[in-house]
Amino acid sequence: MFFNLTLMLFLFFMMTGIAFSVSSNNWMMVWVGLEISLMSFIPLIDNSMVGSESSMKYFIIQGVSSSILMLSLMMMILEILNFEFILIFSLMLKMGVAPLHVWVLSIIEGLSYELMLILFTFIKIPSIMLISYLNYNLNMYILMTLIIGSLFGLNQNSFRKLLAYSSIFNMGFILSSLEFNSVWFLYLMIYLITLFILVKMINLMKINYLNQLMINSFNIKLKISLWISLLSMGGMPPMLGFVSKLMLIEFVMMKLNLIVLLTMIMTSLLVMFYYIRTIYTSFLINSLILKWNLYNSNNLSFWMMILNLFLFPTLIFVKPIF
Repeated sequence: MFFNLTLMLFLFFMMTGIAFSVSSNNWMMVWVGLEISLMSFIPLIDNSMVGSESSMKYFIIQGVSSSILMLSLMMMILEILNFEFILIFSLMLKMGVAPLHVWVLSIIEGLSYELMLILFTFIKIPSIMLISYLNYNLNMYILMTLIIGSLFGLNQNSFRKLLAYSSIFNMGFILSSLEFNSVWFLYLMIYLITLFILVKMINLMKINYLNQLMINSFNIKLKISLWISLLSMGGMPPMLGFVSKLMLIEFVMMKLNLIVLLTMIMTSLLVMFYYIRTIYTSFLINSLILKWNLYNSNNLSFWMMILNLFLFPTLIFVKPIF
């Protein structure tokens, strides 16, 4: 997808819109940047029937959230009370934070894994930064996002929906880190790395559903790399995904926010459970090799495994900066 020059151009405009929103000090310019990134993301979606449906749904939801955002900005100019609630609501809807997450699940099957990676990370950066500027209690959104992202991921068979619920769950961690300066950005970058590694592995193995793991024959290096990537996404020590969750739990512990702290710990166990269940599914291998699941093995899996394992001790020294 990303070798197409036209799509590369839209990708460039999308990243430009994100940078424009992040660097602006005027609310109207922030809104313009959000719209540029929106209109540049839609052409990246596949031109199939499912992709067209997903792009239309995404456009409608983002258009509604942008309208609500403009309404809140007008309320702010007119000094009408409670504009922050509407502003937060519009940004949460843009990001697909629970309980405003249903649209994410309805469009996710029409996106490629690369676009999912962009949707779950880069697209959310401007909205997260805007929320971080507001002094607003986000505990309700944090708790609902953690609980829904962990519980509803338990019964998923689609890898896309599993990653979608995992992204919703991780948004709960990101929202809880907004009061700790730039910790949220470090957490998001670690999540980006772990998700990128897992997406590359899934693309390499041509997997869309969990039960496909039972009818594939992969070499042992590829299997181990997939297992490590899944454990890292779940936050199993000493994988890369563990250090970010541990760091954030320590910060929340220092703030003595016990309800959020206990919810983070319990829901993290649930997320770890459904990633371990996915690994267990891959143990139940039949010798059948389906034609559509053939792949070209290379050394990529080895470097994915190394990246997941050995970035952990490096990041220990990053934590004191925050």
